[in-house]
Amino acid sequence: MGNGSQLVAFSSIGKGDYKEAEYFAQESGSCRTRFFSVAVAYLFKPERLFLAVTSEVKNDENYLRMKQELEDRGLSGIVKEIVIPPGRSEEELWKIFDLVSEAIPERARVIFDITHGFRSLPFVFLGVVNYLGLTKAVRLERIVYGAFEAKEEREGDIPRAPIFDLTMLVELQDWLQAVNAFMLRGEGQRLAELLDEAHRRPWRSRAQEDLPDKLQKMAGNIKQFSDSVRLLRPLEALGAAARVQKLLPEVKKEAERWAKPFGYILSRIDQELSPLATEQADTLTQENLERQLALIDYYLQKDLVVQAVLLARECMVNWLAWRVREPNWRKQEVRAGVLEAVLNAAASNQTAMGAKRPGSEELEKEKEGLSKKKEEILQRFNSWPEAKKAADLWHRLRELRNDVAHCAFRDSVASPEAVKKNAKELKQELNALLEQESSGGNDA
Repeated sequence: MGNGSQLVAFSSIGKGDYKEAEYFAQESGSCRTRFFSVAVAYLFKPERLFLAVTSEVKNDENYLRMKQELEDRGLSGIVKEIVIPPGRSEEELWKIFDLVSEAIPERARVIFDITHGFRSLPFVFLGVVNYLGLTKAVRLERIVYGAFEAKEEREGDIPRAPIFDLTMLVELQDWLQAVNAFMLRGEGQRLAELLDEAHRRPWRSRAQEDLPDKLQKMAGNIKQFSDSVRLLRPLEALGAAARVQKLLPEVKKEAERWAKPFGYILSRIDQELSPLATEQADTLTQENLERQLALIDYYLQKDLVVQAVLLARECMVNWLAWRVREPNWRKQEVRAGVLEAVLNAAASNQTAMGAKRPGSEELEKEKEGLSKKKEEILQRFNSWPEAKKAADLWHRLRELRNDVAHCAFRDSVASPEAVKKNAKELKQELNALLEQESSGGNDA
C-alpha cells in the first residue's frame, strides 16, 4: 500500500476437475466458485488479475467457464491473460520468466495464488516476483492457497473450503535475507526493521496477552552495532555488542513467539559477538585491546578489509597508550602529537638503521622538536626489547593504511590481493605484540 503502488494478483489454471466450493478467509469474506482464481479477484480486489495459461488450457472448458464467471461478476475488465509455454525445458522456463517480467508493472504489490496450474509453475512465478523485487521494486505481499482438500462438507450445500494465507513464507524469505546480510557482511538495518515490526504488530492489534517487551530494544542495539561497525566507531560497536549479548537470553522467549526466524540464530549471534562484547569500551585495558583486535578479525571475516586496515593502525596507537598508561588516549592532540609522533620517530629510526644510511643528525633534530612527554615516551619505547619489531610493524601498518585510505592514488600501490594478505598478516603481528606484553605486564 502507499506510494501509489498497484495491487495485482497472479493466478493460473489447469485442466483439473475443479469442484465448486465456498472459499472463505476470515478477514476477507467468502466466495462460491469452482475456480479459485475467481475467489482471488472477488475477495482480494486487485486492480489487475494476471492469468497464466498455456495454449492448451486456453481452449479448455475450464478456462472458458472461468472467464464467463468473471464476466458475470463484473470482473472481466481486470483480467489480463498471459499465454505461457508448459515449462518443460530450461528454454521454456526462461520464456515464462520474460513474459511474467514484462507483464508485472514497476512497484506493484503482488498477491500470489498457488492453487491451480502446472505444479512447477508456482516456483517459477515466485522466483520471478522475487527477482522483480530487486529490478522493478515489486513487493510480494501475500501468498494464498484455496485448500479444497481441507473442505468442510455440509449437508444439502456445497462444501466450505478455507483459504490458507501463506504470507509467512514471504516474511520468512525477508528474514532469511536479513539474517544473511547480518551474518555475512554485518549489515543489520533490515534485521532491525523486521524485529521492530515483530514487536509493533501484536501491540497494534492487542489481540493477545503477554505482549513483547524486548524485541524493539534488541532491534535498536543491532542497528547501533551494525552502524558503528560499518562506520568505524569501534568503541560504540563493542558497547552495542555487549548490550545485544546481554539481551539475548531475555529475547529468546519473545523470539520463539513473535519472531521465530530470529530465534533460530540467537546462538550464532552469541558466538559472533561474544569476543567483541565489553561494557567498559571507553576504558583502555588489556581486555579492551583484545576486543578491538577481535573486531579486526570480525572485519576480515566479513571481507570488510578497509575497515580492518584503518582500525589496525589505530589499535597500534592504542597499544602504545596502554603500554605507557596514557589517560588521555582519545584526545587528538595526544594521539597525533605524542603517541603517533613517537611511533613515527621510532619507525624512521628503524628505517634509517635498516638502510644503513646516515641520518643520525636529522633524527636528533626530530627528537629535539619533540615535547618533553614525547621524548620521555620515546626513550622508554626504545628501551623495550620488542621496540624494533613494534617500530617495523607501525611502519608497515602506516604504509598499508595510507595505500587504502588514499584509494591507491599513489606512485606505488599494492594489489587487492596483497592488501588482503598484508592485512591478515599484520593483524597476527598485532596479536603477538599484545600477547607478549600481557604476559609480562604493561610498562609503568
